Amino acid sequence: MADLIVIFRFLGAGFLEVIRLVPVCVLLSLALGMLVGIIQFARIPGVYQLLSAYLIAMRGIPPLVFLLLLFFVGGFGSARIAALFGLSMYHAAYISEIIRGGIRALPKGQFEAADSLALRFHQKMLHIIIPQVWRSTLPAIVGQYIILVKDTALVSALGVMEILYNARQAMQVVYQPILIYFLVGFLFFIVCFSLERLSLFLEKRLT
Repeated sequence: MADLIVIFRFLGAGFLEVIRLVPVCVLLSLALGMLVGIIQFARIPGVYQLLSAYLIAMRGIPPLVFLLLLFFVGGFGSARIAALFGLSMYHAAYISEIIRGGIRALPKGQFEAADSLALRFHQKMLHIIIPQVWRSTLPAIVGQYIILVKDTALVSALGVMEILYNARQAMQVVYQPILIYFLVGFLFFIVCFSLERLSLFLEKRLT
């Protein structure tokens, strides 16, 4: 019983760090991903090529390698800040592809209707296109954030005291590796399963 109390104390502290990381990463990656997706759809010369290189890099580099590069080369003084920026930048690339795909999937009539109103590009996107894209892509975006939650386990490599880092700390006090990692997996499963149910619910409601 005493061992369980020690284990839950460590894992609880790590889980709280995950809860602090995820909402910030969600907001940053969503904002950046939507911006990149819109710019990529607009195909602005110069910017399009630059962002394409960013997207190719994010798709080709494993997230752990990117986090380590960002931490050691990026000049971040804090592992937590490096983790926030790294996860946000990495997942923003995938969010942008979801957004761009959602825009391209809209019927041409929606763009023609927006053009008939003589709206500027940002007005068309803000008032007509993005609200429709948001509804159609929300389940896929939630699905991407399931991956984000699991990727938070990678930031322990930077020294961020999230749940996996604290699991290793707990094993130095209570050597119960099977139990500890089972509980870590169970906590991640509960969060990811809940998000998956949310994604399915949104998909049914929005289609």
